[in-house]
Amino acid sequence: MKKILRVFIFFLIIFPCAACADEAVKMEKIVVTSRRDPSAGGTSAEGFPIQALGSADISQAEPNALPDLFNNLPGLDLRYRGTYGIQGDLSVRGSTFEQSAVLIDGIKVNDPQTGHYNMDIPLTVFDVERIGINKSGYSARYGSGAFAGETNIITGIPQKKALKLNFTFGEHALSTEAFSLSYPYGSLLSRVSYEHALSKAARPNTDFEYHTASFYLNKEFGQSTLDSLFGYQKKDYGADSFYSNLYKEEEEHTETFFTKVGVSAPISRGTLKNNLYLRRHWDKFILNRNRPTSVNYHTNYIYGLNSLYSLPLAQARLSLGIDLGDELINSTNIGKHSRSHEAALFGITLPLIDKLNTGLGARVDHYQKWGAIGSYNAGAGFDILKDKLKIKGSFSRSFRLPSFTELYYSDAANRGDADLKKETADNFSAGLDFKQGCMSFNFEGFLRRGSNLIDYTRASVNDIWQATNLGRVDFSGVEAGLRANIGGRGKIFALKEASFSYAYQTADKKADGFLSKYALDILQNRAILGIFTGILGLDFNLELSYTQRYYGSTYISGDVYLGKKIANKAFSMEPFVKVDNFTDANCVDIAGVLLPGRWVKSGLKFEW
Repeated sequence: MKKILRVFIFFLIIFPCAACADEAVKMEKIVVTSRRDPSAGGTSAEGFPIQALGSADISQAEPNALPDLFNNLPGLDLRYRGTYGIQGDLSVRGSTFEQSAVLIDGIKVNDPQTGHYNMDIPLTVFDVERIGINKSGYSARYGSGAFAGETNIITGIPQKKALKLNFTFGEHALSTEAFSLSYPYGSLLSRVSYEHALSKAARPNTDFEYHTASFYLNKEFGQSTLDSLFGYQKKDYGADSFYSNLYKEEEEHTETFFTKVGVSAPISRGTLKNNLYLRRHWDKFILNRNRPTSVNYHTNYIYGLNSLYSLPLAQARLSLGIDLGDELINSTNIGKHSRSHEAALFGITLPLIDKLNTGLGARVDHYQKWGAIGSYNAGAGFDILKDKLKIKGSFSRSFRLPSFTELYYSDAANRGDADLKKETADNFSAGLDFKQGCMSFNFEGFLRRGSNLIDYTRASVNDIWQATNLGRVDFSGVEAGLRANIGGRGKIFALKEASFSYAYQTADKKADGFLSKYALDILQNRAILGIFTGILGLDFNLELSYTQRYYGSTYISGDVYLGKKIANKAFSMEPFVKVDNFTDANCVDIAGVLLPGRWVKSGLKFEW
């Protein structure tokens, strides 16, 4: 804590000094990109398995809530307990929900209590400009939690005045309202957004209501830029069988608050970016909402500072950084616990020859209990045909510390272990990217060799689940994707875009004689077809997916969207109809939790 306060003082001093830098040295305006870089030291050009969703992809996806953007992407598996972003477990290439890092503008916001709450993100879809996804261990940049990969939600900077309103109504007494107001005023750029959703229940005890609000502010001071973000989210929902199929009437209430203040400034020939951040998460869990005798309360905090200095060196780029943070929890079950870390990191991207780009990163974390922990990564990409055909490969060492739940939680069915060891993994990936005209194709294979993986296990169904280190488990698989941006403009039928992706994953454990609750329950096969067309002047979007789980269900589900945009120079309106799971499949992502069947809704979008 004292270290963070000392760095906070440095943060306050460096900002006004940097803001006055142009008084001593004349220099061109520097466009700061470190906040918006999904990798900050590694990109797909250097061979890392990175995927990006741009603003066009986000708009085209027509998500019900922000977490939906992670659904139906090759290599990612968003396992919903509750739809509309109520609760989902995010997996990257067969990882558990604890093993992938979730970031907002490069700041890790993983919940230290349990990864079940990692998707409690207090932002609306209006706030997101793009998303960067790294599908391999990335502890060399983000430390513990980026064990199998990371997803970086990058907020947009308001560039023009705009007002957006969305309304949706549908089956199961569904109603949603959302708005976003962007208001640039000179060098002061601001945005405020709000979203509310309410539904009685698609099936018994799955009612929900949530509110999300955010405020973003960006201000230039000479050569420096200050940006701040405030987000709040409140959820209330029925949680039928969320954590145990023995309890059909569970109920949960959560509140999430996140804020960060960042300052970027030119220093010498490079750019220094400092971020102060705080996340607070509170939840109230009721085992039986009709007989609320068993109630647990949990409140946790993460806060700290990260600082990254980026320096261009001829054609290379050097990054040096520090990361300081604390995690605390106060729980009626887990008790009071805290831990802090200090980390230093390094990254460089370097073209060795004309067609070969390389990237290298390393980081050392220090924890009082676990001591010093090192992680690293390296990647290379070679252009066989410039801007057309590239081969790439990467490897990394990553780690994860156990959550507070895995360490200390205990009830009649589950028991933590305060002596758990850290998880480690060696990650390997190799593949190729091809692009010709409007067509693009990618193929990639991966291997993750995990050691001391943490899971809940038991010898028989009569035993309780015990948190333990499994030993070694290897995860491997392949991914392939084909995309055609056709951009058809026919009046009757216009095929704008078509895509197809396939992912296969498998797990090979080196120990047996036990039942696994999470770590080995992975997505085995998934194929996704997307078609985006215009029919008689209407936008018609279809997404169809085939899902087969290693232990569990197999189903074919799909979503369809039909809308008509009516616009003039200053105003647009779009009435629409959307059908989720139009195949009415029995979708089960979590054992014992049946997701809604076919769900019809309609609404209006307005934009000024």
